[in-house]
Order: sequence, then C-alpha cells, then structure tokens
Amino acid sequence: VCAQQAGGRGRGGSGEAGEAGGAAAARTAADAAAPLHRLEYAAQLEQKQHFVEKALRRLPREMQVAARSDTQRERWRMPWLSQERLNQRHGLPCPVAPVLPAAATHGYRNKCEFTIGRDEDGSVAVGFTLGTVRERKHVVGRADGVPTVSAEMLAAARRAQAVLAESPLPPYDKVSHEGFWRAMLARQSFAHADGPPELLLCVAVQAAGLPEEQVASELARLREAFVAPLDPPVRLSLAVRRGAPPGEYKHAGEPAEAEGVETVLGREYIEETLLGLSFRISPDAFFQVNTLGAESLLTLLRAQCSLGPDSVLLDVCCGTGTIGLGQESDGHREQRAGGCRCGRQRRPQRHHQRRVHLRQGGAGDAAGARAAHSVGARLAGRHRRSSPRRPPPRRGQGAAPLRAAPPPPLRRLPRARVCDQRSQFLPPHVPLLCGRPF
Repeated sequence: VCAQQAGGRGRGGSGEAGEAGGAAAARTAADAAAPLHRLEYAAQLEQKQHFVEKALRRLPREMQVAARSDTQRERWRMPWLSQERLNQRHGLPCPVAPVLPAAATHGYRNKCEFTIGRDEDGSVAVGFTLGTVRERKHVVGRADGVPTVSAEMLAAARRAQAVLAESPLPPYDKVSHEGFWRAMLARQSFAHADGPPELLLCVAVQAAGLPEEQVASELARLREAFVAPLDPPVRLSLAVRRGAPPGEYKHAGEPAEAEGVETVLGREYIEETLLGLSFRISPDAFFQVNTLGAESLLTLLRAQCSLGPDSVLLDVCCGTGTIGLGQESDGHREQRAGGCRCGRQRRPQRHHQRRVHLRQGGAGDAAGARAAHSVGARLAGRHRRSSPRRPPPRRGQGAAPLRAAPPPPLRRLPRARVCDQRSQFLPPHVPLLCGRPF
C-alpha cells in the first residue's frame, strides 16, 4: 500500500465529504477531502497500517459468513485461515508489510471532483461538500488549502468560481434538487516534459427546462473565460456534461437529460505516462488518481507476479488497463512474441480506450467482450501459464464466468489472482496473490 499525504477520499477527491463529522460550520474543505491532513505524515502512515490490519482481521469471519453452504466452506478451507495460523499472527491471516510512504505528499492527485454550490455566506463556491444531504445542508467549502489538489486545479476552480458568481443561473442544490451548475471534474497529466501539464475540465449542468438560448449563452461565457491562460500555465481542455455526473445520486424528480459529454475547448482527452506507457484519459476513464503512487504499487505487484514471455494475463474489468499493462517489464515488452493479454471490460467506452492503449503499446491481443460471458471460456481455452486479475465484485455482475471455468492442467495452473479474498468469482484452484505464500 502506498500512502498519500492526506488520506484523500476514494472517489477521486470527491466533493462529497461523507456522513461523519461535526457541524458544517466547524469543518473545512481540507477536512472533507483529506480527513487525515491535520496529522503528521508519520502518524498518517501508522493510521493506515492500522486500517489495513483491522480489515484483514475481519476477513476470516466475513468469509465464513459469506459461505452459503458446507460445501463452499470446505472449498474455502485454506491453511492461512486456520485458527492456528490466526493465533500465531494475533488474528491476522497473513504477514503485513509496512505501508510504503508516498513519493509526493502534496498536490499529487490527477483527478478531483469539485462540487459547485454555496458556502456558509451564500456565495458561489467550487470545492468540497461540508454539510450533507442527510443533515439537510448543502454547504460547499472552497478548494483552497486542500493539500491533495494541485496548484493548476486550484487555479481552474477559482476561475470557474468567478465566472459562476456572475451567472444569472444558480448553482445546483442537492437538498432542493434545483439549480443549473452541478459539478466540475478536473483531470491533470503530470507527465509534461515537453511543456506545461495538460488539464481537462468537465463541467456538469442541469439544463432541462431552461431555454436552450440561455443555456448556450452561459456555456459560451464559461468557455470564453477559460480561453485566457491560467497561472500556473496549463494546456487546457473544457467539456460540458448535461445531467448528473457518473456515480452521483440522481433524484427521482429530476428531468431527463441527453447523455454524453461535449468538448467545447481543446481535445477530448489528456495523455498521462505510467511506467513508460502512454494512456489517453477522458473525463470518465477509470485511472489511478495518484500517478507516482500507482507506479510504486504496480512495480511491487510486478515483482510478485513474476510474469514471463509465455505468461497469459487475464485483466478482468480492466478499466483503462493500467494494472494489466503495468505487469510487463521493459525486457518483456521486447520479448513477448509468445505472450498475450486479454482485456475484459463491461463499459464499451472504457474498453475502447484500452484498445487504443494496447495498439499504441504494440500489444498482441485486446479482444473485447462482456466480462460475465467470456472470461470463463478464455480460462478454459488457454494452455499457457495464466495470471488472472480480478477486482472486488461489482453490483450487478454475475458469478458464473470464472467459477464455472474448468481447472487447467495441474502443471499449468494460473499464476495468481488479485481480488477481494471473499470473492466467489474465481475457482479454488486459482491461488490468491497476497504477498508471499502463507
């Protein structure tokens, strides 16, 4: 685990602060987006070590609860879950290595989701939510002072804030479900040796029910504001989304919006480099939010997998493919005539992005299909050494594909899987990758 400085929230610096915490007036945007920022960095590492160990101590009991039959419990009877092993490690099913410190501790996020609303004084603010919908408060704290946000993103948030403050259309209120300006997503490339960093902004608006002429006028004014250069300088692109951003709760009474993202300035993506690979990142791309941290994590994972030229890597629900593509060392990229990677992604847009990445990198196989219908066949049909990677189960995903796959020959077992240890999606003959064998 590579620990960031401030313990940023999982939704990419999301504007949602969470349900916990005191009154909105006592909190800051930094408290909402980076809950551990007031601690010294060494204390943050200790906290995160504690979080990991606490989660692992819950694992044996949760696996017992998740097993739905005695047969399944027998299949899950693994040596590292025996009571004797647990007692030896004070309840831990495996040894836990120290948390790795981050290479960058400030301004490292390449993605932030800013909420647009009003601050405690009623002024328009672009930042992070302080009061929650449950508290019947939609108070937004300005992003200034949040340690995880880069200087370039902060400059863009201030520019948008100034434009929106003069708009006749109000910001969206999550309690009343009224308003026009909803959110602003920012994605930044830190691999910019050839010039200033790239910055992609995507502003979400609620335009249903408004005259199209007024909507077009406001969006044109926003675009014009971002034509002027920012300080620090960036290569900026701007897009507009109508309706709720992905992952944000949509109220049942909200009018329907036309889906899609329209680029109004610059290009549709930014380019980021990760372990020497170039990725095109669009507004909705699933990509690691900490580039340097992801490189450290993938380098560690590469050492654990020990893939060779004849290995087959099945990257299930691959997103933009960073984990699967990052498992190849530079030497293996030169000698992979017999190697193959098979991406499996359910969202067509993300899979299209991964096909672009694979073509640019010279990869041999990027067949596209739904994960729930094809991975089992892939496992059954492969005769070389395999390394399936499987993230935690997602809502709506069937359990059939990998569970139904017949075991490969004993001398050709898949190398490992990286997944939620409670997952029922992979058959028991595929070993878990949790560091060294235990």
